[in-house]
Amino acid sequence: MSTPSATSPWTPLRINTFRALWIASIASNVGSWMHLVSASWLMTTLTGSAALVALLSTASALPSFVLALPAGALADILDRRRLILFTQAWQLVVATLLGALTLSHSVNPALLLTATLLLGTGATLGMPAFSSITPELVPAEQLPAAISLNSVAMTASQAIGPAIGGVLVAAVGSGGVFLLNAVSFLGVLAVVYVWRRRPTTTALPPEHLTTAIRTGLRYVANAPELRAVLVRAAAFVLCYGALPSLLAVVTRVRLHQTATTYGLLLGVLGLGGVCGALVLPRIRHRCSPDRIALACSLLYAACLLTVAQLTAFPPALPVLFLAGMAGMGVMSTLNIAAQSVLPSWIRGRGLAVFQLVFQLGFAVSAAGWGAVAGTAGLPTALTAAGVALAVQTVLGLWFRLAAAEQIDVRAAHVLEPYVPLSLAPDDGPIMLTVEYRIPAEHLADFHAAIPDLRRSRRRDGAMHWAMYSDPADPDRHVETFMSPSWVEHERLSQRVTGTDALAVQRIRSLHVGEEDPALRALVSDRVHRGRRQRQD
Repeated sequence: MSTPSATSPWTPLRINTFRALWIASIASNVGSWMHLVSASWLMTTLTGSAALVALLSTASALPSFVLALPAGALADILDRRRLILFTQAWQLVVATLLGALTLSHSVNPALLLTATLLLGTGATLGMPAFSSITPELVPAEQLPAAISLNSVAMTASQAIGPAIGGVLVAAVGSGGVFLLNAVSFLGVLAVVYVWRRRPTTTALPPEHLTTAIRTGLRYVANAPELRAVLVRAAAFVLCYGALPSLLAVVTRVRLHQTATTYGLLLGVLGLGGVCGALVLPRIRHRCSPDRIALACSLLYAACLLTVAQLTAFPPALPVLFLAGMAGMGVMSTLNIAAQSVLPSWIRGRGLAVFQLVFQLGFAVSAAGWGAVAGTAGLPTALTAAGVALAVQTVLGLWFRLAAAEQIDVRAAHVLEPYVPLSLAPDDGPIMLTVEYRIPAEHLADFHAAIPDLRRSRRRDGAMHWAMYSDPADPDRHVETFMSPSWVEHERLSQRVTGTDALAVQRIRSLHVGEEDPALRALVSDRVHRGRRQRQD
């Protein structure tokens, strides 16, 4: 029986722009892995310092930790298409200059580290914007398959990029590889340049960067469905990282094999990940995300326990293949859940936090399980990681991924009551009040609806939210919240999603009276003082 096209893992590739960008991203990612191999090899010829060689990995990863949140904010406040073009061009220029300097024998360790840091900076600044445009390229029903295909591109690039880089370093030298990396950015540049993104029109000025970051963090703190995804992601990756970080030691100490075999095992792990990402859309059609995450986590835990006991090379191949499938199954499921719960206006910042959790978790995992292996032994470390991974699956009882599918992130365009004020965009802070009339028979329902309203307001950017009742008039209840400026208040109505609108409507449906709930604005006295001083 044929599978419906909507559930086919290949369906998004029928969309020309997505297909072209997917192919171009593979080439770009392969080029980035080629750069790391080439840079590491070149550094060994420039210096005998192992510390400088290791610093290349630090220079590549450091921007991800430092700039993840600003990058997410930029993806939301700037045009994502232009941001991708800028960051890709940035990396092209840096790679070209590094290649030219290398071919002219003018490169030194400091320049190589600086170039690697700049390439990592460009990649980090562009990543949230690049991830955020996927929902703009494919229909909503094809989004899970598109995210899985993006995972395939990342995993396949990681599997083949280092091998290709090693071959090319031997064939054309490090300078040639750096120039080929520069060429790899041209594909993404061309596709994104030709793509005509649907414009988003607004009369409001863009957010300030610091305000955008604070708003993003406030959204995460008040989005329980997204927090559930982040908790599950952190718990998984803290155990997941034991296998890839210790695989080189397993290959040499337990399997008694060479670096060539280590590369082969990494390739098998990556191949399993590719296959897992391809079959995931079909599985999602039959199973809930929580069941997928549970089954794949338990399978990965079993693989960890098996690898801990391996002493021969052949059995490692199927075990690592299954581990790759299971790991990708969990990570893709978490990625899909994160994207599903994020509306367009906050998607860049939300995905940046999600990616930061993965990167920090993997760094902590690698260091932690490495320390355990150094003190208690390799089998003990892998066994402990497997047991911990199996135990952490109980988090699914409290932090359910299926909750993300119940969120309506479409813009609702709910208009707030008109406030007859004329204020400058930066005037503020602004205190907003909404007065409700709630009869006694509706009071229990009103109190039950308050938490959803509070989270909705704070997700959209409100600060210092509170609800007050009038002891002299039991039916009178006043909601108060603040915005840092008048323009930030005006953004609230543009950020309301379908889920937010339900929370507001639930409260308003309990209101009685001849008029709708009245919204009033109070402006900080310093605004008036400033105006009087300017007039004087």
